[in-house]
Amino acid sequence: MRTGSFAAKALAVMALAVAAQTAQALEFGLEGLTSNLQFPWTPVAPLSVSQFPSTDYFWGGKAWLTTPLGEDATIRLSYDRDPVLRNTAIAAVQFDRGIARISVGPLIGFLNSDSAPFSAGISASVKLQWPGVAYVSLRSDGGTAISVLQTASNPQALTELAAGFYVPNAIVSGLISAKSFNEVDSSGGLVTDTLTRYAMTIDVFKKNVPYTAMLSLGYELRSKHYASEGVTDSLGAIVLGIDTTAQINHALKLIGGISTGAYVFGLDALKDQGPNSSSFLFTASLGMSVDTSAIKILPKQPAEKAETPSGKEAEAPAPSEMKAAIFDFDVGGGLYYDAYPMTGGFDILQVLRGGAWVDAMHPLEGGFSLGGEAGAFYMADPQSSRSFIDLPLRVKASYRRGRLDLQGFGGLFTADSPSAIAFGFGIEAGARAMLGPFYAEGSYVFGLGGVASFPRFGLGYSMPIPLKSK
Repeated sequence: MRTGSFAAKALAVMALAVAAQTAQALEFGLEGLTSNLQFPWTPVAPLSVSQFPSTDYFWGGKAWLTTPLGEDATIRLSYDRDPVLRNTAIAAVQFDRGIARISVGPLIGFLNSDSAPFSAGISASVKLQWPGVAYVSLRSDGGTAISVLQTASNPQALTELAAGFYVPNAIVSGLISAKSFNEVDSSGGLVTDTLTRYAMTIDVFKKNVPYTAMLSLGYELRSKHYASEGVTDSLGAIVLGIDTTAQINHALKLIGGISTGAYVFGLDALKDQGPNSSSFLFTASLGMSVDTSAIKILPKQPAEKAETPSGKEAEAPAPSEMKAAIFDFDVGGGLYYDAYPMTGGFDILQVLRGGAWVDAMHPLEGGFSLGGEAGAFYMADPQSSRSFIDLPLRVKASYRRGRLDLQGFGGLFTADSPSAIAFGFGIEAGARAMLGPFYAEGSYVFGLGGVASFPRFGLGYSMPIPLKSK
């Protein structure tokens, strides 16, 4: 059930990216998230541990697309995979008149539990502000009692209230939020997963500076109540966090953040069973957004004339004026780590990779390019008989500055295994940083058709061979 939602997310992100290439006024984004400070989804029985573990990682994130509907209205399509609310998709229309901003639209939860595979609700928010002075906002996401879609009353719910005031180069805010998810266990009892947060934030910014930072300090209460056993597992946490944005240029914005539990302790059934004081409990995210209305396609160069006015042969263009290659053939290899779930837990597969791939990229303004890549790799674990053939097919976005090339990619993961591991098909999404011929990349494979999902990390070396120039 979980892997299907991963696949839905990745397919949606790919569709948004393809649409963005041709649209003139779209903003789309992708953000990944990982955390080890949450209760696991699968168990519907109280935790049986002497100490809350810090090794249960959650992998999620969000993808979104926004496009204008008129002078004051926009529509936003989004997918969110949240540690508490799980998988949700929202289509909301937003009206903005400066002093007031109102957003409303349907909410769909899907593939979240066996008892509630689908749920329906409404997402609504309103923000009133006196620009430059103060604001207040309220958001409420709630379910509807459609018994055909869900068995638990209001399976997903979110309420968030915030208010703040402006000071020079900063906005100081107070925030209260509550999330909950309900599901039914095999005996018909309700299992409720909740997160309540109280926080103060300081959003720091400066005019004409492309970076912002939001600092936060708060208290979070996580709990999971099992009605059949009459037991509640709870964790309290003092949390420190920072979220940042970097406007790389008019089109691209990078988004990142991390929060850590400075002091985490057990409550209720987990009293005296909290995590080890030396454990690092955190939530981290990294992503980007692209405004396609700010991307300018490079104009085509005029055709060369047969003769110059002076009758002399045309001079060769300077190196800085040479046109970028649109097809590259790369041969390379490297060392990869696949955290693949095996019987009894995860198994870190340390494999050597070698192969070749071809990419076709269309250059845009400011060092950007869009396109895709396809390849064939042989990956083998030198210490065992495990090996497989990886056949990626991806869409890709690239931003180049000198020898540094930052890439984001997503697409089809197809692997055939001549050894004991059968991977099958999946969707892979990730990022790569290249410095000359050296590269480092990380990605996540979202398994399809019952295939497990797993993260991947790798270091390598590639030798690009231009095939064709524009």
